[in-house]
Amino acid sequence: MTFKFLLFLVVSCLLSSTALASDEMTGAAELTFEVFSRKVLDYYPRLKAVHSDIDVALARKIQAQSGFWPSLDVSAGYQISNDPVNVFGMLLRQERFTSSDFDLKRLNTPDRHQDLSAGVHAQWPLFDAMQTIGRVRSARENLKASQSDEAFTIMEARLIAQDAYLNALTLDKLLFIIEEVQKNSADDLKIAKDLKDKGMVLGADYYASRVLLGDFIRMKNELSRQKVAMTALLNILMGESPEKVWLLTSTIKEAGSMHQDSRELIKTALVDRPDISSMRSRLQAFDSDLSREQSAIFPRLSAFADAVNGRNKVGASGGNNYTVGVKAELPLFDPSRDGRVKEAKARKARLEHDMESLKDTISRDIVEETARYDTFLDNTAVLKGMADDAKVAVSFVVPLYSEGRKSIADLLEARRTYLQSAQAYQKAVMGIWLSEARLLFLTGQLNTDGMKQFAEGAGL
Repeated sequence: MTFKFLLFLVVSCLLSSTALASDEMTGAAELTFEVFSRKVLDYYPRLKAVHSDIDVALARKIQAQSGFWPSLDVSAGYQISNDPVNVFGMLLRQERFTSSDFDLKRLNTPDRHQDLSAGVHAQWPLFDAMQTIGRVRSARENLKASQSDEAFTIMEARLIAQDAYLNALTLDKLLFIIEEVQKNSADDLKIAKDLKDKGMVLGADYYASRVLLGDFIRMKNELSRQKVAMTALLNILMGESPEKVWLLTSTIKEAGSMHQDSRELIKTALVDRPDISSMRSRLQAFDSDLSREQSAIFPRLSAFADAVNGRNKVGASGGNNYTVGVKAELPLFDPSRDGRVKEAKARKARLEHDMESLKDTISRDIVEETARYDTFLDNTAVLKGMADDAKVAVSFVVPLYSEGRKSIADLLEARRTYLQSAQAYQKAVMGIWLSEARLLFLTGQLNTDGMKQFAEGAGL
């Protein structure tokens, strides 16, 4: 008696939660894949970080280009001194020097004198041993690398969005199948109970069927919890509250057969992958850094100009003086140059090794994903046939059960076979689309057009 009461309580709770979930879904906002993927891109934290990297790279490019332009400084100062040399110079610059200042006593022990000065200093590098050109080239390549990183991160966010949305749609489909099977089985079991009480159904068959129904309920509970977790994941990816409920409006189409040649895909990836492009740009930047350090032994040539106004006090007349010239510098001994050159070579060599490693990883991932895709493709046709046959088998067992030629356990066993094959087929369909999306990502083709074509093909 207690067991029957507990079974009744469990079934009642399930029906209540189903009704509650149904009410929530009725008031849920629709969420198309287009809206979802856009929200994911708008929120994706890693993409925002990459945007900051681009801003930094752009700023460094501007800083590097500034080396081509002259620098201009304005200065002002005040000083008071009785140093003979300083006083003599102040008087000359202020145009206040007189014949009496040649007196030996005044020359040797002058009175203190003050100077108010204002000036402008300009300097223009005419040739800086290729340092500015090297910095500009390096900054330009680093900016390209950051932009390629942005493109790769956008693809990464799109792949995550596609994966989550496809999984959510598949969970909805699996829940629909299990709910249908569980409801029909529960109805059949009610009839079987009445027949058992009348002695028309064996008790062993009846209780074996209850075990099967319990297994259906267990599977439904697992899928329901997975649905809750998947809804939370969708919300987290969009930056929404995890509890927010959505109504997914898309349906996954059956996948068509598309041959994937791993060799051609690898060739495409090594050309189109943004992370490969990023490494190429950074290699160019390191090459520029190496050339810049190697050319540091060349002479430097710059032009300069100074204009100074000096006076004894505010309001007094003063002298205006200027100096214009050209300066050349040649580093005869730079003790740190060899170390800088070796470091630049090592950094470039390290990145070259990293690029070869990345190419190998890409090739391996594409070969593995192509095999996975082909496996899903081969199995889908088989699984679809199994699901269709299992559904037909259920339709044959139902009348046989009504005629008493099959037991309730036979009917629920047929339903379980259908459930397993139908779920396996739906997972395989999802697996094909997920694998195709990943191949687009691995080959660097998950751009705006590639994502649009994929979404149309998958029915998203």
